[in-house]
Amino acid sequence: MPLLGALKIMPSLFGRPPSQASIAPCVKLVAASLLLAAVGGCGNGLARVSGQVTLDGQPLRADSDTRITVQFQPASGTGPSGVGLVDQNGSYSLSTGSQNGLPPGDYVVACSASQLVKVAGSNVAQGARRITDPKYDNPASSGLKFTVQSGKNEFNIPLQSSPKTASKPST
Repeated sequence: MPLLGALKIMPSLFGRPPSQASIAPCVKLVAASLLLAAVGGCGNGLARVSGQVTLDGQPLRADSDTRITVQFQPASGTGPSGVGLVDQNGSYSLSTGSQNGLPPGDYVVACSASQLVKVAGSNVAQGARRITDPKYDNPASSGLKFTVQSGKNEFNIPLQSSPKTASKPST
């Protein structure tokens, strides 16, 4: 058995058998390397981006009838976009394709929310109504801009309701 023979002569190559004191630094080095790989996103170069969406100061919450989407598009116009869905707590986390995160850089942001409108007395959807101001649907008109840096980024997105049109006084 060549493997057993190699194991028997290994200590003699270094002059002494390995001790706990000589193994401990190696274990620490391996543990630190694994921790850095986990924190750094395993080297994919993507930064983690998350946050909360609010409407008029209150969390905008998704449910079975409400869908809220956040999209970060590169301000330069080139590169991948990041997209995320808002959850029942109003929180989002972005992904680029099948990977979590977004390349660092400057982004313009769109956020849209709509709610299913159901036929009276049934669960059949007949359409959807917009919850957010239409200006937020387009990153060019939303006024939302963020700079994503390496590592973890948290960007809260404060939306305001559409301005009410002034009603004309009756004559």
